[in-house]
Amino acid sequence: MKKLAALILVLLIAGAIYWWNLPATVKGPHSEQEFEYIVRITGNGSSSDTLPMIITLHGQGDTPKKFFDTLLNKFDQPARFVVLKGIMDFPGGRWGGRGWPMDANGLRKCGNALADAVPVFLERFPTKGKPIVLGFSSGAGIAYYLAAYHGEQFSYLFPLSGRLPNGLITDKAESNSDVARTIAFHGRTDQVIGFRQGELTVRNLKQEGMDVDFITFNGGHLGIFQSAKPLVMKQLSDAVMEITP
Repeated sequence: MKKLAALILVLLIAGAIYWWNLPATVKGPHSEQEFEYIVRITGNGSSSDTLPMIITLHGQGDTPKKFFDTLLNKFDQPARFVVLKGIMDFPGGRWGGRGWPMDANGLRKCGNALADAVPVFLERFPTKGKPIVLGFSSGAGIAYYLAAYHGEQFSYLFPLSGRLPNGLITDKAESNSDVARTIAFHGRTDQVIGFRQGELTVRNLKQEGMDVDFITFNGGHLGIFQSAKPLVMKQLSDAVMEITP
């Protein structure tokens, strides 16, 4: 009897672990693009709480779980991270990693589809304030796009080591009456997405009248996970605390 009880307990634990890592899917009402995602709760929050939502996008060749575990799992404020899985195959990506489009047309389609899905997220999860978006590398391109074209849906956007193609910045003037604040990070020695590309993106967005801060640091593309990590966590924590004073 004890062996049976132990076996049942092991199966329950294994099932819980499997369920915890199982991605869910979301699709907006006006889009055919479906997004897979996982959810992680930080701080002392619970899944039933009304929490700030942080929509998170990893970089090329990564996975939602690995990205969260590497950058965000020590975040100490109560929040709900909705960590999206890239929509594109990424050749050579480890751990079955995926990616995000970086060309103007693909980025536009993906960004619009994600903006369309945000109200569905808000129906599924009790959320305090407008969502925050955090994206790294190609995911930062999506974050920049959302800032430029759908900023009214969000409170803060954090593009980390990314850029937005010039044409996407100039083909629409955003209404800036009620848009999110954008806080961008970029390493000065980034050789993957060059520092000047991020700097130019921020300059162009500012010329459109957007509220953008540009935080630079000594380091390369992956410096976000190293020397710049405390800076990112501090800014993200401040944003969450502003939503939940």
